[in-house]
Amino acid sequence: MAPRQPPMYAWPGHLVRPRTGQRLVYLDLNHWISLAKAATGHRDGDAYQPALTAVRAAASSGLYLFPLSLTHYMEMAGIRDPRQRADIGDVMEKISGFTTLLSRTHIMRLEVEAALDRALDITSPHLADIDLLGHGIGHAMGMRGGLSIRSASGDVTDEARAASPDGPVAFDLMLANAREQLERSMLRGPTDAEVPDLKANGWDPTAARRSAENRAESERQLAKRLDDHPKYWNRLRDVVQARYMSLEVIDMLTQALLDRGKELAEVVTGRESIRAFADCMPSAEIHTTLTTAAHRNREKSWESNDIFDIDALSIAVPYCDIVVTERYASHVLHAAHLPGWMQTEVVTRLKDLTEWLDR
Repeated sequence: MAPRQPPMYAWPGHLVRPRTGQRLVYLDLNHWISLAKAATGHRDGDAYQPALTAVRAAASSGLYLFPLSLTHYMEMAGIRDPRQRADIGDVMEKISGFTTLLSRTHIMRLEVEAALDRALDITSPHLADIDLLGHGIGHAMGMRGGLSIRSASGDVTDEARAASPDGPVAFDLMLANAREQLERSMLRGPTDAEVPDLKANGWDPTAARRSAENRAESERQLAKRLDDHPKYWNRLRDVVQARYMSLEVIDMLTQALLDRGKELAEVVTGRESIRAFADCMPSAEIHTTLTTAAHRNREKSWESNDIFDIDALSIAVPYCDIVVTERYASHVLHAAHLPGWMQTEVVTRLKDLTEWLDR
């Protein structure tokens, strides 16, 4: 089989990147944990002290940003020890400043719109620009706005500010502190003492992992179907890609077609057109490549962490300047030439990051 050629990616023009020239650095959770070990004097932390020093300096310089993703919040919720969550969260807060990447779903939607516009040779003035980076978990979930004061009549923040006995400046400071405390709590999670009351009010720390587990089970079922129909192993990437399009993209694509008054037949004319459409969406390219590689390992047992990892990398690799992840994912991505095609560094060690920051 001939090697794949670099796709012509349809980068979404309505996804607004930082205009200040700052470089985006994405660390997976394991590397944040390593930095936390260095920060807290953990017995294994000495090896990561140079990286912690370099990362702190880079973040303080204002030339680099270390955004979190929604996956980080989901993975943090799965850590049972509140002290460990607090230690990791403290390092994340100080280095990231709660800067977050836009949700994967919103980025996917913008990619679908861009790919469709290219296929139809039109533009989409109906779309609003959305910032790639924002503040806090709300942005990571694709929500707009922030903490406000509400009553039965709606948002009364402006009225409360005007009526504040300490004046508007003090009110703004109070609200800003409340927002930061909320962000801190969302990242670190509750203490053991707080858990009973939260659960009594409907809090469920397992929701994200159960959702990921359901998706992992779906991958296990696909693996079984592939074993039952071995002829499809020779077209594994096509199978994975078609399934991704049908499960995760089709609703977005259908709505985008309706918005333009177009039909699917105007875009999809056969297998090659489906493949080309999917390949030109950067996050879909990463997702399909990692999922296909995982299915090639016939002995693999899909876990929820696999879903977290693939979701995170599918937005980090296309939209950050350097990604520090685990060895297997890095190997798969480099073997597929995706870091080069997307002009992103993908490395596996904090030492590699330190050398990159020193260039």
